[in-house]
Amino acid sequence: MELINPRTFLVVANLLGFLCALVLWVQARSFPADIDGLHDWAKAVVLIGSASGLSSLRGIIPDGVAIVFASALLLLGELLLIFGLLRYTGRKAHWRPALDAIVGVVLLLTWLTYGSHSYQGRIFIMALAHIGFFSLGGWLAWHAKPAGFGSRFLTSAFALGAAVAAWRIVTLSMSVTEADDSFDRSLIQQVYLGAFSLGILGLSIGFILIANERLREELEFLATRDPMTGALNRRAFFARADVEWARSARSQRPLSVIAADIDFFKKVNDSFGHHVGDLVIKDYALRASHMLRLPDILARFGGEEFIILLPETGLKEACQVAERIRREVEKRQDKALPPYTVSLGVAVANAGHGDFSDLQALLAHADAALYKAKQGGRNRVAH
Repeated sequence: MELINPRTFLVVANLLGFLCALVLWVQARSFPADIDGLHDWAKAVVLIGSASGLSSLRGIIPDGVAIVFASALLLLGELLLIFGLLRYTGRKAHWRPALDAIVGVVLLLTWLTYGSHSYQGRIFIMALAHIGFFSLGGWLAWHAKPAGFGSRFLTSAFALGAAVAAWRIVTLSMSVTEADDSFDRSLIQQVYLGAFSLGILGLSIGFILIANERLREELEFLATRDPMTGALNRRAFFARADVEWARSARSQRPLSVIAADIDFFKKVNDSFGHHVGDLVIKDYALRASHMLRLPDILARFGGEEFIILLPETGLKEACQVAERIRREVEKRQDKALPPYTVSLGVAVANAGHGDFSDLQALLAHADAALYKAKQGGRNRVAH
Protein backbone atom coordinates (compact mmCIF):
# COMPACT_ATOMS: atom_id res chain seq x y z
CA MET A 1 0.00 0.00 0.00
CA GLU A 2 1.37 3.43 -0.99
CA LEU A 3 1.62 5.64 2.07
CA ILE A 4 1.47 9.44 2.09
CA ASN A 5 4.74 11.36 2.02
CA PRO A 6 5.30 12.66 5.59
CA ARG A 7 6.20 16.07 4.18
CA THR A 8 2.61 16.32 2.99
CA PHE A 9 1.33 16.08 6.57
CA LEU A 10 3.62 18.92 7.63
CA VAL A 11 2.53 21.12 4.73
CA VAL A 12 -1.12 20.42 5.61
CA ALA A 13 -0.39 21.29 9.26
CA ASN A 14 1.23 24.52 8.07
CA LEU A 15 -1.81 25.50 5.99
CA LEU A 16 -4.26 24.53 8.74
CA GLY A 17 -2.26 26.60 11.20
CA PHE A 18 -2.50 29.77 9.14
CA LEU A 19 -6.18 29.22 8.36
CA CYS A 20 -7.09 28.65 12.01
CA ALA A 21 -4.95 31.62 13.07
CA LEU A 22 -6.91 33.82 10.67
CA VAL A 23 -10.21 32.69 12.20
CA LEU A 24 -8.90 33.29 15.74
CA TRP A 25 -7.57 36.71 14.77
CA VAL A 26 -10.91 37.77 13.31
CA GLN A 27 -12.63 36.62 16.50
CA ALA A 28 -10.12 38.49 18.66
CA ARG A 29 -10.90 41.73 16.83
CA SER A 30 -14.67 41.34 17.12
CA PHE A 31 -14.97 39.94 20.66
CA PRO A 32 -15.13 42.08 23.84
CA ALA A 33 -11.74 42.98 25.30
CA ASP A 34 -12.44 41.09 28.53
CA ILE A 35 -12.43 37.76 26.62
CA ASP A 36 -8.67 37.53 26.77
CA GLY A 37 -6.32 35.00 25.21
CA LEU A 38 -7.54 34.98 21.59
CA HIS A 39 -4.58 36.98 20.26
CA ASP A 40 -2.18 34.62 22.04
CA TRP A 41 -3.89 31.58 20.52
CA ALA A 42 -3.77 33.10 17.03
CA LYS A 43 -0.03 33.83 17.37
CA ALA A 44 0.53 30.36 18.78
CA VAL A 45 -1.12 28.62 15.84
CA VAL A 46 0.93 30.76 13.42
CA LEU A 47 4.14 29.71 15.19
CA ILE A 48 3.15 26.04 15.21
CA GLY A 49 2.15 26.17 11.55
CA SER A 50 5.42 27.94 10.67
CA ALA A 51 7.38 25.27 12.55
CA SER A 52 5.60 22.60 10.50
CA GLY A 53 6.41 24.41 7.27
CA LEU A 54 10.11 24.70 8.14
CA SER A 55 10.27 21.05 9.19
CA SER A 56 8.82 20.00 5.84
CA LEU A 57 11.84 21.62 4.15
CA ARG A 58 14.33 19.39 5.96
CA GLY A 59 17.07 18.48 3.50
CA ILE A 60 16.42 21.62 1.47
CA ILE A 61 17.31 24.20 4.11
CA PRO A 62 20.00 23.89 6.84
CA ASP A 63 19.25 21.63 9.82
CA GLY A 64 19.75 24.58 12.12
CA VAL A 65 16.59 26.09 10.64
CA ALA A 66 14.60 22.96 9.81
CA ILE A 67 15.27 21.25 13.16
CA VAL A 68 16.52 23.61 15.87
CA PHE A 69 14.76 26.83 14.89
CA ALA A 70 11.56 24.98 13.92
CA SER A 71 11.56 23.21 17.29
CA ALA A 72 12.02 26.55 19.05
CA LEU A 73 9.02 27.99 17.17
CA LEU A 74 6.96 24.92 18.04
CA LEU A 75 7.77 25.22 21.75
CA LEU A 76 7.06 28.96 21.74
CA GLY A 77 3.74 28.27 20.04
CA GLU A 78 2.78 25.73 22.69
CA LEU A 79 3.85 28.21 25.38
CA LEU A 80 1.56 30.85 23.88
CA LEU A 81 -1.31 28.34 23.91
CA ILE A 82 -0.79 27.93 27.66
CA PHE A 83 -0.38 31.64 28.35
CA GLY A 84 -3.52 32.38 26.33
CA LEU A 85 -5.42 29.92 28.51
CA LEU A 86 -3.95 31.50 31.64
CA ARG A 87 -5.21 34.91 30.53
CA TYR A 88 -8.56 33.47 29.50
CA THR A 89 -9.04 31.94 32.97
CA GLY A 90 -7.83 35.09 34.77
CA ARG A 91 -4.54 33.62 35.97
CA LYS A 92 -1.20 35.40 35.91
CA ALA A 93 1.37 34.26 33.36
CA HIS A 94 5.07 34.15 34.29
CA TRP A 95 7.17 34.41 31.13
CA ARG A 96 10.72 34.26 32.45
CA PRO A 97 10.84 30.70 33.90
CA ALA A 98 9.03 29.29 30.85
CA LEU A 99 11.36 31.05 28.39
CA ASP A 100 14.41 29.88 30.34
CA ALA A 101 13.13 26.30 30.11
CA ILE A 102 12.60 26.63 26.35
CA VAL A 103 16.12 28.04 25.88
CA GLY A 104 17.47 25.04 27.80
CA VAL A 105 15.55 22.60 25.60
CA VAL A 106 16.70 24.36 22.41
CA LEU A 107 20.35 24.23 23.52
CA LEU A 108 19.98 20.53 24.24
CA LEU A 109 18.40 19.98 20.82
CA THR A 110 21.30 21.86 19.21
CA TRP A 111 23.78 19.49 20.84
CA LEU A 112 21.73 16.44 19.90
CA THR A 113 21.61 17.69 16.28
CA TYR A 114 25.25 18.72 15.79
CA GLY A 115 27.05 17.04 18.67
CA SER A 116 25.76 13.52 19.26
CA HIS A 117 23.64 13.37 16.07
CA SER A 118 20.94 11.57 18.05
CA TYR A 119 17.62 11.47 16.22
CA GLN A 120 16.00 9.42 18.98
CA GLY A 121 17.30 11.85 21.61
CA ARG A 122 15.65 14.78 19.83
CA ILE A 123 12.37 12.91 19.53
CA PHE A 124 12.49 11.94 23.22
CA ILE A 125 13.19 15.50 24.46
CA MET A 126 10.52 17.10 22.27
CA ALA A 127 7.96 14.45 23.21
CA LEU A 128 8.60 15.13 26.91
CA ALA A 129 8.11 18.86 26.30
CA HIS A 130 4.85 18.16 24.43
CA ILE A 131 3.57 16.01 27.29
CA GLY A 132 4.29 18.80 29.77
CA PHE A 133 2.63 21.54 27.71
CA PHE A 134 -0.40 19.47 26.73
CA SER A 135 -0.97 18.14 30.26
CA LEU A 136 -0.94 21.67 31.69
CA GLY A 137 -3.15 22.89 28.84
CA GLY A 138 -5.64 20.09 29.48
CA TRP A 139 -5.81 20.96 33.18
CA LEU A 140 -6.42 24.66 32.43
CA ALA A 141 -9.03 23.85 29.78
CA TRP A 142 -10.88 21.52 32.17
CA HIS A 143 -11.16 24.35 34.73
CA ALA A 144 -12.10 27.03 32.17
CA LYS A 145 -15.45 28.77 32.61
CA PRO A 146 -18.09 28.26 31.43
CA ALA A 147 -17.66 24.51 31.83
CA GLY A 148 -19.48 23.58 28.65
CA PHE A 149 -18.86 21.53 25.54
CA GLY A 150 -16.05 23.85 24.39
CA SER A 151 -13.90 23.36 27.49
CA ARG A 152 -14.45 19.59 27.37
CA PHE A 153 -13.58 19.48 23.65
CA LEU A 154 -10.42 21.49 24.24
CA THR A 155 -9.47 19.29 27.20
CA SER A 156 -9.88 16.23 24.99
CA ALA A 157 -7.70 17.80 22.28
CA PHE A 158 -4.93 18.50 24.79
CA ALA A 159 -5.26 15.01 26.27
CA LEU A 160 -5.00 13.48 22.80
CA GLY A 161 -1.86 15.53 22.14
CA ALA A 162 -0.26 14.34 25.37
CA ALA A 163 -1.24 10.74 24.58
CA VAL A 164 0.26 10.94 21.07
CA ALA A 165 3.51 12.36 22.49
CA ALA A 166 3.67 9.58 25.07
CA TRP A 167 2.96 7.01 22.36
CA ARG A 168 5.82 8.52 20.31
CA ILE A 169 8.22 7.84 23.18
CA VAL A 170 7.02 4.26 23.43
CA THR A 171 7.51 3.70 19.69
CA LEU A 172 11.13 4.90 19.88
CA SER A 173 11.99 1.42 21.10
CA MET A 174 10.69 0.04 17.80
CA SER A 175 13.33 1.94 15.82
CA VAL A 176 16.39 -0.19 15.17
CA THR A 177 18.55 2.63 13.89
CA GLU A 178 19.86 5.93 15.14
CA ALA A 179 19.62 7.38 11.65
CA ASP A 180 17.49 10.48 11.17
CA ASP A 181 14.39 8.99 9.59
CA SER A 182 12.00 11.91 10.10
CA PHE A 183 10.50 11.36 6.66
CA ASP A 184 10.33 7.61 6.51
CA ARG A 185 7.00 6.25 5.33
CA SER A 186 6.46 3.83 8.19
CA LEU A 187 2.97 3.49 9.62
CA ILE A 188 4.18 4.84 12.97
CA GLN A 189 5.47 8.04 11.39
CA GLN A 190 2.30 8.40 9.31
CA VAL A 191 0.07 8.11 12.37
CA TYR A 192 2.21 10.50 14.40
CA LEU A 193 2.34 13.24 11.77
CA GLY A 194 -1.33 12.77 10.88
CA ALA A 195 -2.27 13.17 14.56
CA PHE A 196 -0.07 16.29 14.74
CA SER A 197 -1.89 17.87 11.77
CA LEU A 198 -5.31 17.05 13.19
CA GLY A 199 -4.17 18.28 16.61
CA ILE A 200 -3.62 21.81 15.32
CA LEU A 201 -7.14 21.81 13.91
CA GLY A 202 -8.63 20.28 17.07
CA LEU A 203 -6.97 22.80 19.40
CA SER A 204 -8.03 25.72 17.20
CA ILE A 205 -11.63 24.50 17.13
CA GLY A 206 -11.52 24.10 20.91
CA PHE A 207 -10.30 27.66 21.41
CA ILE A 208 -13.01 28.99 19.10
CA LEU A 209 -15.66 27.00 20.99
CA ILE A 210 -14.69 28.20 24.48
CA ALA A 211 -14.43 31.81 23.30
CA ASN A 212 -17.92 31.63 21.79
CA GLU A 213 -19.30 30.03 24.96
CA ARG A 214 -17.82 32.86 27.03
CA LEU A 215 -19.32 35.42 24.65
CA ARG A 216 -22.74 33.74 24.83
CA GLU A 217 -22.53 33.75 28.64
CA GLU A 218 -21.66 37.46 28.72
CA LEU A 219 -24.47 38.35 26.32
CA GLU A 220 -26.93 36.38 28.44
CA PHE A 221 -25.68 38.18 31.54
CA LEU A 222 -26.11 41.58 29.88
CA ALA A 223 -29.62 40.66 28.76
CA THR A 224 -30.82 39.44 32.16
CA ARG A 225 -28.78 41.29 34.77
CA ASP A 226 -28.55 44.79 36.14
CA PRO A 227 -25.04 45.87 35.11
CA MET A 228 -24.39 47.80 38.35
CA THR A 229 -25.36 45.17 40.94
CA GLY A 230 -25.53 41.86 39.10
CA ALA A 231 -29.11 41.38 40.32
CA LEU A 232 -31.77 40.33 37.82
CA ASN A 233 -33.37 43.11 35.79
CA ARG A 234 -37.15 43.56 35.56
CA ARG A 235 -37.56 41.49 32.41
CA ALA A 236 -35.58 38.53 33.75
CA PHE A 237 -37.33 38.78 37.11
CA PHE A 238 -40.81 38.43 35.61
CA ALA A 239 -39.66 35.51 33.45
CA ARG A 240 -38.46 33.68 36.57
CA ALA A 241 -41.30 34.90 38.78
CA ASP A 242 -44.01 33.69 36.37
CA VAL A 243 -42.54 30.20 36.59
CA GLU A 244 -42.50 30.32 40.39
CA TRP A 245 -46.04 31.71 40.49
CA ALA A 246 -47.33 28.81 38.37
CA ARG A 247 -45.44 26.29 40.50
CA SER A 248 -46.85 27.81 43.69
CA ALA A 249 -50.39 27.68 42.29
CA ARG A 250 -50.03 24.00 41.38
CA SER A 251 -48.45 22.89 44.65
CA GLN A 252 -50.39 25.29 46.91
CA ARG A 253 -47.07 26.13 48.53
CA PRO A 254 -46.47 29.71 49.73
CA LEU A 255 -44.69 32.26 47.59
CA SER A 256 -43.38 35.40 49.28
CA VAL A 257 -42.22 38.75 47.95
CA ILE A 258 -40.12 41.37 49.70
CA ALA A 259 -40.11 44.92 48.33
CA ALA A 260 -37.12 46.91 49.60
CA ASP A 261 -36.15 50.54 49.27
CA ILE A 262 -33.08 52.40 50.55
CA ASP A 263 -34.20 55.13 52.98
CA PHE A 264 -33.53 58.78 52.13
CA PHE A 265 -31.53 57.76 49.07
CA LYS A 266 -32.00 61.16 47.40
CA LYS A 267 -30.28 62.75 50.40
CA VAL A 268 -27.33 60.38 49.93
CA ASN A 269 -27.00 61.44 46.28
CA ASP A 270 -27.38 65.13 47.09
CA SER A 271 -24.90 65.05 49.98
CA PHE A 272 -22.22 62.69 48.67
CA GLY A 273 -22.75 62.57 44.90
CA HIS A 274 -24.14 59.97 42.53
CA HIS A 275 -20.92 57.93 42.58
CA VAL A 276 -21.33 57.28 46.30
CA GLY A 277 -25.02 56.62 45.73
CA ASP A 278 -24.09 53.91 43.23
CA LEU A 279 -21.72 52.37 45.79
CA VAL A 280 -24.54 52.30 48.35
CA ILE A 281 -26.80 50.49 45.87
CA LYS A 282 -24.05 47.93 45.15
CA ASP A 283 -23.43 47.47 48.86
CA TYR A 284 -27.09 46.79 49.58
CA ALA A 285 -27.39 44.30 46.70
CA LEU A 286 -24.32 42.42 47.94
CA ARG A 287 -25.51 42.28 51.55
CA ALA A 288 -29.03 41.26 50.60
CA SER A 289 -27.79 38.49 48.28
CA HIS A 290 -25.73 37.01 51.13
CA MET A 291 -28.92 36.59 53.17
CA LEU A 292 -30.71 34.58 50.49
CA ARG A 293 -30.87 30.92 49.53
CA LEU A 294 -29.94 29.56 46.12
CA PRO A 295 -33.56 29.38 44.80
CA ASP A 296 -34.37 32.92 46.00
CA ILE A 297 -34.41 35.71 43.41
CA LEU A 298 -33.02 39.22 43.87
CA ALA A 299 -33.95 41.85 41.26
CA ARG A 300 -33.36 45.55 40.90
CA PHE A 301 -36.47 47.32 39.65
CA GLY A 302 -34.83 50.70 39.19
CA GLY A 303 -33.06 53.32 41.26
CA GLU A 304 -32.88 52.19 44.87
CA GLU A 305 -35.83 49.78 44.64
CA PHE A 306 -35.30 46.00 44.88
CA ILE A 307 -37.64 43.01 44.82
CA ILE A 308 -36.89 39.63 46.40
CA LEU A 309 -38.87 36.51 45.51
CA LEU A 310 -38.85 33.66 48.06
CA PRO A 311 -40.28 30.36 46.73
CA GLU A 312 -41.93 28.02 49.24
CA THR A 313 -41.58 30.59 52.02
CA GLY A 314 -44.38 31.55 54.39
CA LEU A 315 -45.08 34.91 56.00
CA LYS A 316 -43.15 34.25 59.21
CA GLU A 317 -40.04 33.02 57.40
CA ALA A 318 -40.19 35.85 54.84
CA CYS A 319 -40.39 38.45 57.63
CA GLN A 320 -37.37 36.82 59.27
CA VAL A 321 -35.40 37.08 56.02
CA ALA A 322 -36.39 40.73 55.64
CA GLU A 323 -35.39 41.47 59.22
CA ARG A 324 -31.99 39.79 58.75
CA ILE A 325 -31.38 41.97 55.70
CA ARG A 326 -32.42 45.11 57.60
CA ARG A 327 -30.09 44.31 60.50
CA GLU A 328 -27.20 43.40 58.19
CA VAL A 329 -27.47 46.82 56.52
CA GLU A 330 -27.89 48.69 59.81
CA LYS A 331 -24.86 47.11 61.52
CA ARG A 332 -22.44 47.30 58.59
CA GLN A 333 -18.97 48.68 59.38
CA ASP A 334 -17.90 49.96 55.95
CA LYS A 335 -16.43 53.39 56.71
CA ALA A 336 -16.04 54.16 53.00
CA LEU A 337 -19.82 54.59 52.71
CA PRO A 338 -22.22 56.93 54.52
CA PRO A 339 -24.65 55.30 56.96
CA TYR A 340 -27.92 54.19 55.40
CA THR A 341 -30.91 52.00 56.23
CA VAL A 342 -33.59 50.12 54.30
CA SER A 343 -37.33 49.65 54.64
CA LEU A 344 -38.92 46.39 53.56
CA GLY A 345 -42.46 45.28 52.82
CA VAL A 346 -43.51 41.60 52.81
CA ALA A 347 -46.40 39.90 51.03
CA VAL A 348 -47.23 36.19 50.66
CA ALA A 349 -49.56 34.20 48.43
CA ASN A 350 -51.12 30.71 48.71
CA ALA A 351 -50.62 30.48 52.42
CA GLY A 352 -53.87 31.72 53.91
CA HIS A 353 -52.47 35.23 54.34
CA GLY A 354 -53.57 36.66 51.01
CA ASP A 355 -55.59 35.71 47.98
CA PHE A 356 -54.06 37.39 44.94
CA SER A 357 -55.35 36.95 41.42
CA ASP A 358 -51.92 37.22 39.85
CA LEU A 359 -48.29 38.09 40.43
CA GLN A 360 -48.90 41.80 39.87
CA ALA A 361 -51.41 41.84 42.72
CA LEU A 362 -48.86 40.18 45.00
CA LEU A 363 -46.22 42.76 44.07
CA ALA A 364 -48.72 45.58 44.65
CA HIS A 365 -49.39 44.24 48.15
CA ALA A 366 -45.64 44.12 48.87
CA ASP A 367 -45.36 47.75 47.68
CA ALA A 368 -48.21 48.71 50.01
CA ALA A 369 -46.40 47.00 52.89
CA LEU A 370 -43.22 48.89 51.98
CA TYR A 371 -45.14 52.17 52.06
CA LYS A 372 -46.47 51.16 55.48
CA ALA A 373 -42.90 50.58 56.71
CA LYS A 374 -41.83 54.01 55.49
CA GLN A 375 -44.84 55.69 57.03
CA GLY A 376 -44.03 53.94 60.28
CA GLY A 377 -40.62 55.60 60.52
CA ARG A 378 -38.45 53.72 58.00
CA ASN A 379 -35.68 51.21 58.82
CA ARG A 380 -38.27 48.55 59.57
CA VAL A 381 -40.17 45.57 58.16
CA ALA A 382 -43.93 45.63 57.55
CA HIS A 383 -46.46 43.21 56.06
